[in-house]
Amino acid sequence: MRSGSCPSSLVVLINFLQVSAFSFWSASAGHLLGPGWQHRNTHNVPEREEQHSSGETLVCPDLGNNPSVGTDVMFPSDSVSVQKDYYYEYTECDSTGTRWRVAIPQLPGDCAGLPEPVRGTECTFSCKAGEFLEMSAQQCTQCAAGSYSLGSGVRFDQWDSMPAGFSSLATSLESGSRGDGRLSCNSSSWLPQGNYLMSNRDECTVSLIYAVHLKKQGSVSFEYQYPDNNLLFEFFIQNDQCQEMDQSSEAKWLKLTNHGEWATHTVNLKSGTNILYWRTGGVLMGSKVLKPVFLKNIQIEGVAYTSECFPCKPGTFSSVPGSSACVPCPRDTYSGHGASSCTPCDTATQYAGDGSAMCKDRLPCSKKDYFQIHTACDQEGKTQVMYKWLEPKICLEGVSGAEPLPPSGDREPCPPCNPGFYNNDTPTCSPCPAGSYSDGTKPCSQCPAGTEPTLGYEYKWWNVLPANMKTSCFNVGNSKCDSMNGWEVAGDHIRSGAGSSDNDYLILNIHIPGFKLPTSMSTQSGAEFGRITFEFETLCTADCEFYFMMDENRKSTTVVESWEGTKTRRSYTHVMTKNASVSYTWAFQRTNTPSDVSTRNSLLGDLTTVHATATVTSHTRWVTPL
Repeated sequence: MRSGSCPSSLVVLINFLQVSAFSFWSASAGHLLGPGWQHRNTHNVPEREEQHSSGETLVCPDLGNNPSVGTDVMFPSDSVSVQKDYYYEYTECDSTGTRWRVAIPQLPGDCAGLPEPVRGTECTFSCKAGEFLEMSAQQCTQCAAGSYSLGSGVRFDQWDSMPAGFSSLATSLESGSRGDGRLSCNSSSWLPQGNYLMSNRDECTVSLIYAVHLKKQGSVSFEYQYPDNNLLFEFFIQNDQCQEMDQSSEAKWLKLTNHGEWATHTVNLKSGTNILYWRTGGVLMGSKVLKPVFLKNIQIEGVAYTSECFPCKPGTFSSVPGSSACVPCPRDTYSGHGASSCTPCDTATQYAGDGSAMCKDRLPCSKKDYFQIHTACDQEGKTQVMYKWLEPKICLEGVSGAEPLPPSGDREPCPPCNPGFYNNDTPTCSPCPAGSYSDGTKPCSQCPAGTEPTLGYEYKWWNVLPANMKTSCFNVGNSKCDSMNGWEVAGDHIRSGAGSSDNDYLILNIHIPGFKLPTSMSTQSGAEFGRITFEFETLCTADCEFYFMMDENRKSTTVVESWEGTKTRRSYTHVMTKNASVSYTWAFQRTNTPSDVSTRNSLLGDLTTVHATATVTSHTRWVTPL
């Protein structure tokens, strides 16, 4: 068990890092404009060294004495123009806002037979989304099916490898956390993970760098997950003079996200060169393993033009010319690179999730492929254990080694209502009226004279999910688990659900509008307004983690406690020291390793009892003398 509270030294450390932020210019990353595009520095730009206020020496391109520097050059890095011996570029715009299209030989110095320069398009010219600028005719042309264009923007949504133009730079600290000399950061880097980038999770400071030259004002937006406040995460922009652009602290320091949720961050960009930095750095935490930052769907608007359409990534397609985006393939279909349609799987033996690049074989059904539920109480006050296949069903029945779906159990008497509720021989439990109470097994009774109700929630029977609780599923890798229940009721406990993959966050939430002490206790000195107590256990065969979190007055969610690995049944209590509207959240993750498949119910988190006292607008379980 450990606390997730922020160290008191964090604010001091943030201020220190703001002052001594390391700046860097990578020539290979400069002026790059999109996936598959390269910038050719045909001007042999000299470099200069500048002394930063922190004392560090920065290497920057010297633009001061070279008036031709800044010419934007866009051409495919893996192909050439229709002409075999040359390709086209635009010159730098002059003071009147005009430029020229010139032919550049593939072999330097081979200038024979080149077309004469012609007047180019206006410097602010760009094609519409779904089109690209065909350089020979200087006309906008629709993208072919199987590709897309943003018109005046570029998008990075495929991270099988680091796209051209991005670089990852790690800087070493002067000493390790144990004072054993300089900390080596040679292996620290942002790592591509297919659908997203993953940051380092150590004490090193690592920068993801990308540079773009805009002919007009634009913007950059990206999605991220930032769950661990022991890892600092900032985003900032520099110009080509290594000077940091003016940014508010809100735009620079990224906000923490709830476990499993993706947040979107957007920042406006000025015309000219913008060097983008995503930087992470761990607070000195000894041997503690930090949770990394995830980054995806980086989109930049404001580039002058796009001279080639981008092929759809595997698992997506565009079926008509002029597409501005590719859409995921439906379930049980797949596609490869640059697809204009999706290919069906052989569903008799194969399956595929939404947005798949390949079909997978269906395996014989096992106990991991189904789950049990308790039906709601019927008119006779009976419930029944039933078994259902997990959806989508991806296993094969009736083959060698397949586990059959168990038959439904016998109808049994429903469990009693939870304290503070009654049923009056009806199939549903209702809250006791104001001024009355019940232990859940008897009808509600009026509070005797000289007493007052003790308000609170106590859930120990789990036939249905209580009205003030909800369950959901979030996936780090952006798989489709949004429609799944994160937790399933199971009679005398509630258990974690199957999810779609093993790195899903299975979420259970309860909302408490506030706390109110009984009158007899309101005059007593002390800092306790209420408390929440719950019993739980976890059964894990991997590096599972169970979180208990809270959000006061809908401001931000913080981790109160977390537990790793298998834990025997135990009780935990959290005391509220002020009156506030609170949402408590339990999140169970089987493993934090990215995964496309689920081991289903082999890993388990259980809650048996949730008990919140001194809550307002809750249900009366007993009485307290005045």
